[in-house]
Amino acid sequence: MSTSGSIVAPRPSRWRRIFSPANVGSVAMGLVVFILAVGWWNTHLGAFAAAALSAVVTGITWLIWWSFTKPTDLSGVISSPLLGTVPVAATPSPALASPKSAPARAYLEAAANLGEDTTGHILLVSSPVPGQGASTVALNLAISATRSGRKVVLIDGDVAAGGLSRFGHTDPTPGLVELASGEATLAQASRLWTVDPESRLPFIPSGATDRTDKVALLRSAQLARAIDELSERADLLLIDTAPVNWNGAAVPLAAHADGTVLVVSDGAETESITTTQERLEEVGAPVVGYVINRTGDSTDRPLGSPLNRMLKRSVATFLITLAVFASWNAFQIWNSWRTVERDELNVAVAEDLLPLPAGGIVSEDIDEESASVVTAPPTPEGEFTSFLIVGSDKGGSRADAIILTMIPTGNEPPLMVSLPRDLYLPNRCFQNYSRINANLAGCGDEVNGPTLLALAVEDFTGVHVDHFALFDFDGFESIIDGVGGVEICLTYAVRDSRSDLDLPAGCTVATGEQALAWVRSRHTQEFVQGSWRTMPGVSDLTRNQRQQDVILAMVAKARSFASPNDLTAKVASLTDFFTFDDQLGLPEAISIAWGLREVSLERVYRIEIPVKHHRTNEGAAVLIPTESFNVLLEAVYPKLKPT
Repeated sequence: MSTSGSIVAPRPSRWRRIFSPANVGSVAMGLVVFILAVGWWNTHLGAFAAAALSAVVTGITWLIWWSFTKPTDLSGVISSPLLGTVPVAATPSPALASPKSAPARAYLEAAANLGEDTTGHILLVSSPVPGQGASTVALNLAISATRSGRKVVLIDGDVAAGGLSRFGHTDPTPGLVELASGEATLAQASRLWTVDPESRLPFIPSGATDRTDKVALLRSAQLARAIDELSERADLLLIDTAPVNWNGAAVPLAAHADGTVLVVSDGAETESITTTQERLEEVGAPVVGYVINRTGDSTDRPLGSPLNRMLKRSVATFLITLAVFASWNAFQIWNSWRTVERDELNVAVAEDLLPLPAGGIVSEDIDEESASVVTAPPTPEGEFTSFLIVGSDKGGSRADAIILTMIPTGNEPPLMVSLPRDLYLPNRCFQNYSRINANLAGCGDEVNGPTLLALAVEDFTGVHVDHFALFDFDGFESIIDGVGGVEICLTYAVRDSRSDLDLPAGCTVATGEQALAWVRSRHTQEFVQGSWRTMPGVSDLTRNQRQQDVILAMVAKARSFASPNDLTAKVASLTDFFTFDDQLGLPEAISIAWGLREVSLERVYRIEIPVKHHRTNEGAAVLIPTESFNVLLEAVYPKLKPT
């Protein structure tokens, strides 16, 4: 008998462990699920819904797998005694590498039960199907029984794989196949492994695994005589075999055995175990005991089984990838928001710096009846979150579009109202009347333009302005292009050479340039019955309506996005061309946007300020409001009646 030294527990290289098929497969599965989720996201769903769906689908998949891998009640399937329940081990040979570990103790108990509860001392160690860990159990049972003082011989009968030889770094030839063919003696085919200083374990490797006659040789008389000779010298022979329902190699070896130790996982299928038992009975090696291998908590489901570990790694890969992906997009959004241009908004300070006279601002241009509607009593704060959206000229000193958007704190739809730029209202800086758009020029170094304009809007509407968003019309084109254009639907083709307007009849996804021309056109012509005519009723009030239409269409495009990249691109396009007040933070902006995500744009209330044309004493054409704003507001929100 040759001696090959001590058994060395196999330690695959670090990189082989990291890039094992199980790890690579798990990561690949998680990434595939993530890619499919993002693909579905891009095609069908909004960002938050797709992320939630991905998480739910992954969770359901895991739960389904968990339910289908619940432990079989093996005591009702296998009539022979349970020898032991072995938990998942960190190494293939815990009985050797970590003898004080829970798996090693389990093997020691199983080896003791093997001697007490079974008959016969030539035993196969096999499993119904691959992946149950029969070779690992055979090795550890042999080591444990040897340490307990028994004379054990371990034989690698899996002649197709020769797996046990790798545990001891043992040359597989000559071995069992050569012994069976008469090409080697028992002494030549045997190895002697050192388990510890006091214990030795004789071992016979599988022999050549590439011979076509290897399975047939296992029936030979030479092998039968060799096994008989070994049985006379030892009190336990353990023969590791291929799975019974696998390649048939276990059947000829069963002719030499007294019985079989069956190795199953706690997720084994009942039908497979039953078939295996019946077949072993037929060939004369009935199951004399069984070992449940790689189990988790015996009271729980087998979350530690190899496939479940792969599933958990796949889920972890998916979640980590999703978290990194979401974090990267969140960083891009935060970075875009961080670099946005800001301007101060402090209406309360402006009110103190520019107080109204006791009797209000008086102008010779305005009669008493008209003066009575240019201010409104204040609406209770907290009833609305309000945004002042301002489009300015190139210099930024005159407002060309002034739109007040009010979002009620309750469930009422939002409201949008355009304030005509020629609306003639009190100007606190001049202590006189002026067009409302002049307020954007500010009041010296004391009050900046957005704050003075917000103060003028508050005086007229009674609504506190919480935030403003300012853009110039050069940036307007880029904003529209950034959200993918907006749809403009027309009954007739229109044109305006002064604003470069040229749009066909029907619905057009207008570019930023086309949308800008549409909202700025004052001399719109339409093509009716073969000829061009001036569009009736076009005025600054018409432009206000168009501005609202385009901004609503822009909001609709901005709030829907096909993917996170689309979202970040839209945020970047908005923050690049808008100036926001210094009070608007990213969390509040996200909260407001999230609250508006399901608001139908058709439900947005739209107030039109009733006005009359007027000439000032200096001959300027202006618009005088004819009805107080609080009356208009009460008609829309009767439950939010101003005080």
